Amino acid sequence: MKPTENLSRDTEAVAASLSAMIKREFTSYSCYEGYLNPSDPTMVTADDRKKLVDWCYGVVDHCQFSRETVASAMEMVDRFLSKPSDNSTDAARVCDEALRDHSKFQLLAIAALYSSVKVHERVALSSDLFSEICSRSYTAEEIEAMERTLLNGLSWRCNAPTAHQVGLSILSLILPYVDIPEVTWGFLMDEMKYLTELAVQEYFFSTQRASTTALAAIFNVVNDTSTKEPREAIGAFLRVIMECFDFDDSEQITAARRRLHFLAKPDTEEDEIIDEESLESLEEFVQTITASNSSSSHLKRGLEGHFCYERDELDHEQVVSPSSSLRDISSEKQDSSVHFC
Repeated sequence: MKPTENLSRDTEAVAASLSAMIKREFTSYSCYEGYLNPSDPTMVTADDRKKLVDWCYGVVDHCQFSRETVASAMEMVDRFLSKPSDNSTDAARVCDEALRDHSKFQLLAIAALYSSVKVHERVALSSDLFSEICSRSYTAEEIEAMERTLLNGLSWRCNAPTAHQVGLSILSLILPYVDIPEVTWGFLMDEMKYLTELAVQEYFFSTQRASTTALAAIFNVVNDTSTKEPREAIGAFLRVIMECFDFDDSEQITAARRRLHFLAKPDTEEDEIIDEESLESLEEFVQTITASNSSSSHLKRGLEGHFCYERDELDHEQVVSPSSSLRDISSEKQDSSVHFC
């Protein structure tokens, strides 16, 4: 299968989807300032969170699920801990406990993954199997009870757009208008996916919009391409897209780019996280280039003609119930065990 077969060529449909995702970032799934305090020794840490993300990745990799399921699970955890439901005293209590009790923090992440699997995967794992996966550290009843508290605290909103989804939408908008080899598209898509997966591990990105993380990943990948032509072609269209949608400003995107670069290349010196000349030249290019060719002008006219932020977008929320009867694979318990630590 060609890499571009995973992208859509329906510009209007993709633009509508991207517009809806960005709107949800400001409404149902808005990000917050954060919930960890490094100066408080009684609280869990960003490193504790990263270890849980790594464990979740191990589970989904073993079960051959999508790592996007982990991104959705951790988004629920982060949103729950950042701003628990005002009308749920139980959620507020659990939030406070999870921030200071490693066992409760782990249980919350496990319950979020359990719920995310039910929403995003074709095959569900039973709560009993989840209990076995984490070495019976928690019972099936504890996992189900925490899931109910989590979903109640989130008002049952559990389908936030992920950075990878936003990134694919951005690349899909560019696809019909940029003539670059399939191998280059494959590189862009694979590296963008890799960087967005790394971002899930980093607490910093839990305070950022998914669209900011997506743009940062795409900019970094474009910057790493070996030839000038793809950088210029994609840069022209990124400028058009950034003008037509309500993304964060360049300062926030640059900060996210630096974090992503450091995650991907941890041996880089702190003051050399991104080569300054290449960073400035790319951003300067995106900000100042005149998209004069007919393709980019056509894309801009199409986006501006069909979409505006005042239009009413249908915001369909996916809701999962603890009693959802999806097909379990509990018969594969012995083969699916992943040790919890």
